[in-house]
Amino acid sequence: MNFVQPIRDPEQIQQIKEYLKEKNERNYMLFVLGINTGLRISDILKLTVGDVQGSHISMREMKTGKQKRIQITSSLKRELKWF
Repeated sequence: MNFVQPIRDPEQIQQIKEYLKEKNERNYMLFVLGINTGLRISDILKLTVGDVQGSHISMREMKTGKQKRIQITSSLKRELKWF
């Protein structure tokens, strides 16, 4: 089984964000959602506008089947408005 190590260096995260924002806005938003919510890419790809309820995202995790409610941070809210 392959394990993925998290990116812990804030400078590296910023570099990735800048690159993606310039090259591909969709992938930029996927990355920003992932680093701000901790969701797996499979869960991010299934999100709909209806999953956003005020200042939270309500969804069912694909892997575990558990219902999850995630707070939308102010920085994520700014990014979503930009997109």
